[in-house]
Amino acid sequence: MAHSDAPGFKDAAALRAEVISRLKEDSRVKEATPDPADPARLSVTTVRPGKDQNLQVDVTNLLGRLRELPADEADAEIQRFLNVLVLTDTEGGFEADRLIANIRPREHLDGFQGDATPGKGPVYENLAGDVVILYQIDAEESLASMPISEVGGRSLAQLRQLALENIDKQIPQVKQEKIREGISIFTVEGDEAISPALLLTDKFWALLEPQFPNGVFIAIPRRDAVFVFDKRLPNAIRIAHTLITKVFQDEPDLLSEYVFERRDGTLQVVTEQ
Repeated sequence: MAHSDAPGFKDAAALRAEVISRLKEDSRVKEATPDPADPARLSVTTVRPGKDQNLQVDVTNLLGRLRELPADEADAEIQRFLNVLVLTDTEGGFEADRLIANIRPREHLDGFQGDATPGKGPVYENLAGDVVILYQIDAEESLASMPISEVGGRSLAQLRQLALENIDKQIPQVKQEKIREGISIFTVEGDEAISPALLLTDKFWALLEPQFPNGVFIAIPRRDAVFVFDKRLPNAIRIAHTLITKVFQDEPDLLSEYVFERRDGTLQVVTEQ
């Protein structure tokens, strides 16, 4: 295949275009199409004995890995991702230990509007502002939305409990980077695409409490990180809005334009400016 030996990708959309191009050259792939509502996602139909298999793929984690690799290793990493992707059988049943509840843009749901097949829509809950809680399978190579038909009759409350237990297991992998006094970025090291999900679990808030006894404001303009602002910081809300504006100007893989805080155990939009 005539691809660059050292591809460079400025954003998820550019990487997705490369992934789609390569998938279309594979005889096991029937169709690969971009999600119009999300630059990091694509739909893939692979040819299986007996029936085709439809996959929802997210390249966010792959992009993160490529940015940490030497240029001459990027091509092999993309190919490894594709090999796993087209060979993986996701029809093997509900994977309870991989279920997470992630935070995603509300417009993320628009990508499913065209599929009116009963039971094929994603499992989600409304959260606040411009984001929803989307139930996903956190596979090694991608995040896949959980179709209603594949939850085995479990209730939303049961799914939520399972998902939060799995997020709790990631707490030891949480990495904190201090930008300046009173402002930090938190990520799940090695699985950055699920970082916003930390905001849904009590264990993460318990982790913050010793450092921020007066509470925090939260910004999630990117899909791979949580920005935390100490409420004791002068003009904390204004600083948060300034950071969000800059991210929305400079970066493509966006999540939310709002500033949040936690009230009564729930993430809510900060209305005062």
